[in-house]
Amino acid sequence: MTALFNALRERVEVNARHAVETYTNEVSEYQAMAPGVDDRIGMYDFAVLIRRRSLDLAAAELPLGENDLAGIAAVGRQRAEVGLSVPSQQQVLGLHTAMMVREVHDLARPEDVTDLLRIVGWLGGQGVRARSAYLSGYTRGVGTARLLSTRLEILARALLADEPVEPFVADLRLGGQYHISILKMARPVAPETRAEVVASLAPERIPATWLGADEVAVLTPGGAPKATILARIRHLTALIGQPCGIGAAQGAVGGLAETLAWAREVSRVAPPQDRPDRLPEIADLFVEMALARTAAVDGWLRGYAKALATGPDLVATLRAYYANDMNRANAAAALHIHPRTLDYRLRRVREVTGVDPGSTVGVRLLSATVARTLVVDHYAD
Repeated sequence: MTALFNALRERVEVNARHAVETYTNEVSEYQAMAPGVDDRIGMYDFAVLIRRRSLDLAAAELPLGENDLAGIAAVGRQRAEVGLSVPSQQQVLGLHTAMMVREVHDLARPEDVTDLLRIVGWLGGQGVRARSAYLSGYTRGVGTARLLSTRLEILARALLADEPVEPFVADLRLGGQYHISILKMARPVAPETRAEVVASLAPERIPATWLGADEVAVLTPGGAPKATILARIRHLTALIGQPCGIGAAQGAVGGLAETLAWAREVSRVAPPQDRPDRLPEIADLFVEMALARTAAVDGWLRGYAKALATGPDLVATLRAYYANDMNRANAAAALHIHPRTLDYRLRRVREVTGVDPGSTVGVRLLSATVARTLVVDHYAD
């Protein structure tokens, strides 16, 4: 065995202890289980075992065997049985991969390049198999009542990360394209509500996963009617119990990580809705997306927001006016006011901003101002 392999073997126990410390410090569920978390789920022993076995197989240029994969799956099952969630295990797997690669790079010298490539190449190929075995074991360890929703959540995370999904599909229908809906909240959602949201989609075989305590992603197979998706998002918003910024985008399997990034950007600038009437996409909010990235222009726009704040319900009036394509009768009905009252408010907008809300400039300027005002105020509360 070469110097690089020897050096890594000498540091197996040190690296394993560092891994356990990292998981405990960075994964909130492990923090909640402490003290004694390692005694309950054997993190240190497994960290030592996986490092030693990886070095042995990489040195011999052999793949993980069936016994290796079965052992990894058994660990995944154990983590499920103690109640650790899908997001926590995804986080742990990401940390594990990053640390294993970093451990190799930290010890490699220029003369070790051949063995460096051998080890990293082995980790790249066998790491995917190990990850799949772990998550497959995890799904088997989940109670029967949670099994379907957990499998759908793991599938959602694999799709969004452009990872292989075969181990999690089985009887689940896999689409070639997915419509991704992101719901972003101003306040964290309780764990029991998050579980209820994911479970509510299981009967329809809709993958969903929480990206954080205040953000959930829903993946609907491409081709589903927009009205059906909108009704589903309305139901989830009601379960969540607070207005949500919603962003939507559609993409093909294998490229959903980029689709997710666009949908998240849209959700962050979308005016919050407590009973969504549409699913905003890039085409609806690309101006607001650009403004959010340009602090100086966004700040300049806040001047118009301050002017609108001096009038009676001017922001809400403009929101309804533009949402109804500047149809006076429909906008007045949505606001439950007389059309003449609407006309008075629109005149007031012209007075305080110097901009006609029905002009081309007014539509561009004031609609962006309203959207940014609603978002900034919502997340500031």
